Amino acid sequence: MSNFFDFMNIKKGEIENLITMAEKFKRGEILDKPLKDKMIGLLFNVPSTRTRISFQAAIKQLGGEVATYNSQDLQLANKESMKDTATVMGKYLDGLVVRWYNMNDYGYGRNTLNEIADSSNLPVINALDDKDHPCQILADILTLKEKYGENYRKKKVLFTWGYADRKKSPGCTHSMLTAASILGMDLRIAHPKGFELDNEYLSFAENAARQSGANIEFSNDLDESIEGVDVVYAKAWGSLSLPGYEEQKYKCDIKDQWLVNSERFARANSDAYFINPLPIIRGDEATADIIDGPRSLMYQTAENRLHVQKATLTSLYSR
Repeated sequence: MSNFFDFMNIKKGEIENLITMAEKFKRGEILDKPLKDKMIGLLFNVPSTRTRISFQAAIKQLGGEVATYNSQDLQLANKESMKDTATVMGKYLDGLVVRWYNMNDYGYGRNTLNEIADSSNLPVINALDDKDHPCQILADILTLKEKYGENYRKKKVLFTWGYADRKKSPGCTHSMLTAASILGMDLRIAHPKGFELDNEYLSFAENAARQSGANIEFSNDLDESIEGVDVVYAKAWGSLSLPGYEEQKYKCDIKDQWLVNSERFARANSDAYFINPLPIIRGDEATADIIDGPRSLMYQTAENRLHVQKATLTSLYSR
């Protein structure tokens, strides 16, 4: 890989190698320092907790130095072009981790990532844009593999929409859809009408699933789709089609129908797990008893962010 933006542009074997490498990092089997004497920049235009901190820790543990830049602290705030900013960053740094999006302008984030990569000539890692969040989904799949071994591909994973007050990126959903279709997983995506995914991702997943044997399903009914699943992954994302004012009212009207509560979670298999990538507000996507309950893998997945960040960085710099 020269950049890591999404799963649509890497092969099945590369995804599997990243997960395997993350497992080795977690077990302490890899002690290499591929970032020795390298400076990696983190450029963010929206808030971040786990992604920012896990990358900071990973870079340091791999022997590198890290600097974090908020767009409002740079001349970007005074309308300097991203081309000029990224070109100069390319003269100073050895790589960039970028979180950049504005969900009122879908596609703006990915276009910006492409511009940064082209102008800086640096390896660029997508730390969440308006289309993908591959680093998060790598951590989720690592967690599933830890629980189920190679059999994780045969477990029924429900990825369901949930309420959030703010308009969130569909990045996790798109990345889970594409990764599952490449890896041959059994994935069901549930969402209200009006929250359909990008057609580019739907088409890619359909073609990839034919090659891998993945089972990809869609539903507009949480009560129906949660029946008998092994994993419930609740995640809000914004509509790509509804006007903002209409979306906000609609979300409020349907919030309770899409809440993962104890009654709905009981419809899943008795040993089902719950996943959320965080942040989460208890009572929005799921209730506190599910989020904080014994079947929640939320914090394990958050821990695994560190190990997949190490694997991703190593894959870019150990060449």
